[in-house]
Amino acid sequence: MTINCQTARAATRLSLLRLLVSVSTLAIANTAHADSLPSGGNVVAGAATMMATTANSLTITQTSQNAAINWQSFDIAAGNAVTFVQPGSSAVALNRVIGGDASAIMGSLTANGRVFLVNPQGILFGQGAQVNVGGLVASTLDIADADFMAGNYRFNGSGGTVINGGNITANAGVVALLGGQVRNDGIITARLGSVALAAGEAITLDFAGDGLLTLSIDRGAARAIVHNGGMISADGGHVLLTTQAAGALLQTVVNNSGIIQARGIASRGGSVLLLADMAGGTLDLAGTIDAGGATGGFVETSAARVMIADSARVITTADAGGSDGHWLIDPEDFTVEAGKNISGAALSALLVTNSITITTRPGSDATVAGTPPVTTLFTAAPGNGDITINEAITWTATPSTTTLRLEAIRDINVNRAITATNGNVLLCCGRDANINAAVTTTNGSMLINAGRNVTIAAIAALTTTDGNMALCGGHDVTINGALVQTRGTTIPAQALGLAPGMTLIAGYDGTGPGIAGGTMIFGPSAAPIVVTGPNAPVTIAYNPISYAQPTDFSARFTLTGGSTVNARMLVFPTAAKVADGSTAVVLSGFNTSAASGIPADVTLVAGPGATASFDTGVAATGIGVAFSGYTLAGAGAARYALASQCCSAGQRTTGTITAAALSPVPTPVPTPLPTPVPTPVPAPTPTPTPAPTPTPAPVPTPVPTPAPVPQPTPTPTPTPTPAPVPIPVPTPAPVPQPSPTPAPTPAPAPVPAPTPLPTPIPAPTSTPGAGTAPAIAPPIQPPALARLAPAQVVPAALLVAGPLVTMRPALLVPGVQLAVLGGGVRLPAVPQPIAVPASIATPVVAAPVAPIAPQSLPNYPPRKSRN
Repeated sequence: MTINCQTARAATRLSLLRLLVSVSTLAIANTAHADSLPSGGNVVAGAATMMATTANSLTITQTSQNAAINWQSFDIAAGNAVTFVQPGSSAVALNRVIGGDASAIMGSLTANGRVFLVNPQGILFGQGAQVNVGGLVASTLDIADADFMAGNYRFNGSGGTVINGGNITANAGVVALLGGQVRNDGIITARLGSVALAAGEAITLDFAGDGLLTLSIDRGAARAIVHNGGMISADGGHVLLTTQAAGALLQTVVNNSGIIQARGIASRGGSVLLLADMAGGTLDLAGTIDAGGATGGFVETSAARVMIADSARVITTADAGGSDGHWLIDPEDFTVEAGKNISGAALSALLVTNSITITTRPGSDATVAGTPPVTTLFTAAPGNGDITINEAITWTATPSTTTLRLEAIRDINVNRAITATNGNVLLCCGRDANINAAVTTTNGSMLINAGRNVTIAAIAALTTTDGNMALCGGHDVTINGALVQTRGTTIPAQALGLAPGMTLIAGYDGTGPGIAGGTMIFGPSAAPIVVTGPNAPVTIAYNPISYAQPTDFSARFTLTGGSTVNARMLVFPTAAKVADGSTAVVLSGFNTSAASGIPADVTLVAGPGATASFDTGVAATGIGVAFSGYTLAGAGAARYALASQCCSAGQRTTGTITAAALSPVPTPVPTPLPTPVPTPVPAPTPTPTPAPTPTPAPVPTPVPTPAPVPQPTPTPTPTPTPAPVPIPVPTPAPVPQPSPTPAPTPAPAPVPAPTPLPTPIPAPTSTPGAGTAPAIAPPIQPPALARLAPAQVVPAALLVAGPLVTMRPALLVPGVQLAVLGGGVRLPAVPQPIAVPASIATPVVAAPVAPIAPQSLPNYPPRKSRN
């Protein structure tokens, strides 16, 4: 007998759910033997007392903030009641069952604080159970007393089953059901609080103190199942259903056939997360999820395989005047087709009131484009990270504009028509976007961005009325089909954050210049592109064959209503440095090739805070570089643009890191060592300071005095005018009597003696008998560095001088590059901010061409942690 994979997966999910149902039946059957009230209580930490107030009631009075009680059994029969009286709403009572039976709660459980019930054998809240507490944790995983008392809520164990068929209420608090399998068929309410159903063998809880909860599954379970067939309500709060498998080959299931409601209250929106294992988990959605209300909410449905039935109903839109919500679908591969992940009819119906993002994670053959063009990402799980449209999608959004956003780690294949009225279409992928059918938006815009190639087949047609259109390819944009744009009035919600009109960008991955780096390609059968204004300019950024011969695209367009074509050649800043262990670099000048030549009349200007960073710090050529904060200036700046993409911010280029000269390690040592080992001559100790001075200082005795005192030659009086010639000479010349004879300077007494200098150590000599000086080995040369291939990244967004548009990221990891929500695309190294030398920002002859104000794509909440 042959069973296809789809049938096998369905059979596996059915068998797991049957197992959960059988366990539920067994637990219910065991309630016939349950005690009427908890018994055998023993306080093992903290302080509490237990008192049976009547035959049918038990009161536990807790006097410490935390208290741990071990019970032989913890059951509440129908009609019976257990009440916890606690110091406050944040007080916690741990009730651990150490007997051999599961707990059956069929009556009333009341507490003004939080109650933990731990029983590895299983826990059942029956149909008549009424639980009204400040917070509830029901777990088949145990917790150590020391952890509990310290507030470290780490639960571990083999994981039995937790089932709720009753009514549990914890307003502004937390309800968490933890075990190997968890099922809700009753009603759980936590207004302004959190509800979590989690299956695994090691789970950690963290209470935020405001009704919110952080939960992580640290170790999965062999058959982890979470099922909601009842009603979960957490208006203004959060709902989480999650599982994790114990191994990559084991499957997990998250199933919602019931109702989950987390509607927004005032400014506090709700969120619903259904997360199965991303390695082999399945998520089945057939019920209702409502995260609308006063403020639009957030819904995420993520697993390796996401199956959405035609009966599924999801609401994220807000009431009139509120903010829009969003639904994220996150599998490995996703196919829109009946019998696959979701049918075209079901997706069309959901888009009427919801903006929906479908994003994929990488699988066994996942690739993304970048510099160089392709790099393999992961090989751990099945799937390629593709999104395929095999059934038509048609919707008219009401009351407000909605957006279909497809983000694939690898390829997007549109094989059937997409038609949106009052809606937008946004397609972003890491490798190729293949459009093989019509894509039409009325009162909405469309954006198609691919890390490598965008291809519009001859049988396809792209049509936008009262909206914008943008096609962006990391390498080539090939147009074989029809493109038609008619632009009139467009409101911001229908503009998709794009520049008005039509934008075509080819070659943004930074591998240019020249057409080898990608360019615009028009097929031989392609009809002229029709653009009708007003306010519908056409902007083209491309790699020319040569900067000296720009391409004339005017013959490719039919323009009316004042539309114009503005074509700009891409330029790529030069990045070069010597390896220093960092990736930061300063850009200057432009890359060129023999064919492209040098771009004329344009310079690169680094603005305040400009940064540039190599994808890797390893020495190599052709390394990808992400940069921002640079602009173009000069008389010809309007003819050029920096290489950018459309789905995220930043620009791309390539550069070179040169290996640094290396010193030998370790330092070479002479062989053999000279004998004796040379030592430096010691400096005199101590150094005479100051220099010796004779004591007492010598004074000549007697002081010589000439007699008679010589007289100077008399000055004529009055002064002769003019001066006499020859100058008169006194006669006779005066002669001193006797001639003075100074006495000699006497020697100092006593004669000072300077401190003697130390005796120098004789210079070393070779070992006796050796005829030559010792040989010293040459320095050890390091091996040649291996030339490593540069890292692969997804290219960055569009920024050009002049009126060319700037586009910011939408639902992307803050930072850089294409960051699809599937979690698989690898981001480049975080740019390292560097100071830009003043010389780089020297004013040029012509002032920089100012770009227009940046545009913004919709900003959705980040994807939550999976496992």
